[in-house]
Amino acid sequence: MASKFVVFAAFVAVTRAGYVASPAVSAVAYAPVAKVLAPEPTAPAHYDFEYSVSDPHTGDVKSQQESRRGDVVKGSYSLVDADGTKRTVEYTSDAHSGFNAVVSKEGQAKVAAPVAVSYAAPAPVVAKVAAPVIYATPAPVVAKVAAPVIYTYSAPAPVVAKVATPVTYSYSAPAPVAAKVAAPVTYTYSAPAPASKVAAPVAVSYAAPAPVAYSVAAPVAYPAPASVVYATPAPAVAKYTYSAPAYYH
Repeated sequence: MASKFVVFAAFVAVTRAGYVASPAVSAVAYAPVAKVLAPEPTAPAHYDFEYSVSDPHTGDVKSQQESRRGDVVKGSYSLVDADGTKRTVEYTSDAHSGFNAVVSKEGQAKVAAPVAVSYAAPAPVVAKVAAPVIYATPAPVVAKVAAPVIYTYSAPAPVVAKVATPVTYSYSAPAPVAAKVAAPVTYTYSAPAPASKVAAPVAVSYAAPAPVAYSVAAPVAYPAPASVVYATPAPAVAKYTYSAPAYYH
């Protein structure tokens, strides 16, 4: 089944891709058919016809005849009605008087004798009444009353309350608690070492620059400035005096 589905899917894919060429349909050329109209007769109508039926098994008896000459039609038809009489109709039709018919009947109508219908008298209906139901008198119901229950009561035994012997509690005074106080701690303090002396700062001297000479015509020549030597000053240390604190007792 799977192989059939794969083959069908491949066929659909090939068809969509346009690889299966559709059959060529050639156009068929039909030659035009000439329509020939037969000329209608222009002569006046002229005909005669008649027919008749006579069937003794079914009682179907009828006939008709008609003739036409141009616009004048003459004819007649006859049939046997259900009552046994024969009815004949003679008719004419023309362009001046139109249609005219004359109806005539032949024979005596047969009236069927009435059929006597006899009805049988219905049989009398005897109603069946069921015999009355006699119910037996029910036996008297004797109520059975149970004998009364006699209850006896005995006095309860006296209850003797048992009291437990009281418990004697003895109390001894607690031993005195001796508080142990630790000896005070003696702190010793040594005076700090005297501060070291800081050297005085070194004085810095600056040399004045050489005078600059200006000439109008000649370009100005600027001598190179003398290099300035800066001495790094010693850090200034503030002098603090410290007195030893009093000893704590």
